[in-house]
Amino acid sequence: MIALAERSKQEGQVPVAADLYHQAVQLRPHDFDTQYQVTLLYLQLENVDEAEEHLRKVISLRPNFGPAHPNLGVVLLKRGQREEGRKAFLEALRLDPQLTRAYYNLGVLDLEDGRLGEAEGLFKKAVSANPAHQASYVRLGNLYVRQRKFGMALPVLERALALNPADPKTFLNLGLAYDGLGRPREAADAFRQAIWFNPSYISAYYNLGTLVLKTKDYQAALEPLGQAIWLDPRSSDAFYNVAVAYAQLGERENTLQYLTRAIELQPDLAAEARTDHDFERLHADPGFVAVTQP
Repeated sequence: MIALAERSKQEGQVPVAADLYHQAVQLRPHDFDTQYQVTLLYLQLENVDEAEEHLRKVISLRPNFGPAHPNLGVVLLKRGQREEGRKAFLEALRLDPQLTRAYYNLGVLDLEDGRLGEAEGLFKKAVSANPAHQASYVRLGNLYVRQRKFGMALPVLERALALNPADPKTFLNLGLAYDGLGRPREAADAFRQAIWFNPSYISAYYNLGTLVLKTKDYQAALEPLGQAIWLDPRSSDAFYNVAVAYAQLGERENTLQYLTRAIELQPDLAAEARTDHDFERLHADPGFVAVTQP
């Protein structure tokens, strides 16, 4: 049965392989290797119930087996059990201080909780344990961008691209870093690369459009911003920036149309528009006043 399960796995028939291993484990419940193999298959299938059940059996059979604990942590996170997941990652590192995935997942948790300093240290430990862990470079680069440490972000993101030259997320962060450093041409190129590798990347279109808007090429900004709206019709910021572009182009009706929709999606934008110099020529316009009234 094990041989048949392995053959099914090699042929890409993961559900079949999982079922066969599941049958095998019923016959050999104390066999560590069989329990662990069925666990990996259930993880691949994202069957968290079966994965957790077999992971706990694996840990009961071999409590000091480090790789089982980060897998358990991932399963617990998928269940929404963040603190239990964190404990599983910490236990993994106690057993094996070189487990990159444990550092990475702890870093992600700290990043989500706003503990940026702790997250930075964990991502650095992750790439120290495994210098080829591309996801940690991406997260670390994004963290530096969030902190406006653009100069520090560049070499980290370049390393991420060396490991995966086709990662749109890395190109997006690279574009943000270049923009922060006042290098708009390189930023635009990076955003376009992100779009090339992911033609549905809303953030890349939005940031490209916003960047072009800042260069005062209002007509050119309309295309990427319009694409962002097409991909996400609830993007209030994209609607607002299209309104800005049309205002600068002197197209009143289009300005009011897009500004109205932006405010419908995010009412706070009305107050921003009333003091925004980009709409200065419309501040006394009755249609503008009606759209932006408190």
